[in-house]
Amino acid sequence: MYIILGCDEIGNALARNLSKAGEETIVIDNSETAFIGLKEPNLRTITANINTLDFSSLPIKDATAFILLQKTSKDNLTIANRIKKSFPDKIVLSRATDEIEDAELSGNGVDCTVQIARIITNAILNELEAAKLKKSVLHLVSVIQEAASKGLAIFLQDNPDPDAIASGCALKRIAEKYHIKSTIYYGGNIGRQQNKTLVNLLETDLIQLKTADEALEITRAADKVALVEASIPSKNNILPLQITPHIVIDHHETDFSLVKGEFIEILPKIGATSTIMTRYLRHLDIVPDPLLATALRYGIRVDTGGFTRNTTTEDLDAAAFLSPLLDAELLNQIENPPMSAETLDIIGRTIRNREVRGSYLISFVEFITDRDALPQAAELMLQMEGISTALVFGIDKDKVQLSARSVDSRINLAFLLQKAFGFMNAGGHANMAAGSIDLGIFGDVNDKKSLSRITFDAVRKKFFSAAGIDIEKREIPDESELMVGNSIKN
Repeated sequence: MYIILGCDEIGNALARNLSKAGEETIVIDNSETAFIGLKEPNLRTITANINTLDFSSLPIKDATAFILLQKTSKDNLTIANRIKKSFPDKIVLSRATDEIEDAELSGNGVDCTVQIARIITNAILNELEAAKLKKSVLHLVSVIQEAASKGLAIFLQDNPDPDAIASGCALKRIAEKYHIKSTIYYGGNIGRQQNKTLVNLLETDLIQLKTADEALEITRAADKVALVEASIPSKNNILPLQITPHIVIDHHETDFSLVKGEFIEILPKIGATSTIMTRYLRHLDIVPDPLLATALRYGIRVDTGGFTRNTTTEDLDAAAFLSPLLDAELLNQIENPPMSAETLDIIGRTIRNREVRGSYLISFVEFITDRDALPQAAELMLQMEGISTALVFGIDKDKVQLSARSVDSRINLAFLLQKAFGFMNAGGHANMAAGSIDLGIFGDVNDKKSLSRITFDAVRKKFFSAAGIDIEKREIPDESELMVGNSIKN
């Protein structure tokens, strides 16, 4: 049972809603006219002077809470003191006009307060956010519809992760709603077993491109070009620098002055691009099929580290929307694929080749073909005692691939890698980032041993220098670290 003291518009509406929910409610007001039209089941009204009312005459035993809706904070405070003095175990909720009233009420026996101004402000902000989303979606759709003749070319970041793959598929689904043909392209490789499994199960063709010239031909043959999970051509994607995409959708920090396009949606505060795409789908009344829902839900989970980093209410809301729609068996297949032999080998090399400087760890894993094993190895290194930041890197054909992870709130990894290796060569988030550096003339070195030494020295010096670590000071590994190293060699 709830006892409402005061029956203005808010009290009236609250009483009706509680009654509809099947809750027994008593409403008390000084004026009988306040109850006109208030006839609901489970509802009892009492006309009485609230300031002098004997609360013991009410069925207090069954009351869950008192709700104070008097016109002034002074009256609410006086009543709250009376209730708490006689019935200290009962919950008292009161409305407050501002922060000052909130603090005064909370400090004098009121268990919960509700600021009317805050509720109204939040409601207005929510409506403005909804209006902003509506405007964005309508703009996106208008650009997509202009691709009716030759279609839409969707480009993902290089070595696309689950978030990029799912987001690209979601954009393709939106295009399908408006009968616009579209194709998804990417550079680099899809090497990680989870990502391969995801692509296979989605039954959607993702076309791998080898050169920027191939990408250029595709852009010329399409009406519109979209860039997903990246924002600047040639920065972690295969689009040539001279191409200006028509659509850009991303959630990574970037230099906004360099981003060009007709439709641009970059939301760094949101944890995953899949969250942005889910919002679009919902606004357009597109219910994703189980395959797409599973991919989007997995994309959000991966990019937020299982909802433990960069997670916003928007990410949680999107995940909640997708959860009933996904295929649980399919999700299990994606999350638990067999680990490849190369991934195990790279993890082994990461452990063996690690160098620790304070709470920083770097490891050069030499030559690789599975770039997606690097983030797995970097995350594993964070489990090592005393390590808060890890960088793992290796040579993949003509590029040095980097992956970094951190749990140090003082460090922004994206900025750190950009400082070390250049803005166009790295990016990401504060606690997870990656990079790709062209070997240039060093890529022509035939002696792999020399190339390895040159690469290791260059990356090591640039990273530690950017982190402010003096690498000339040689740290002596402790006894336990030597034991670990020896056990690996044996």
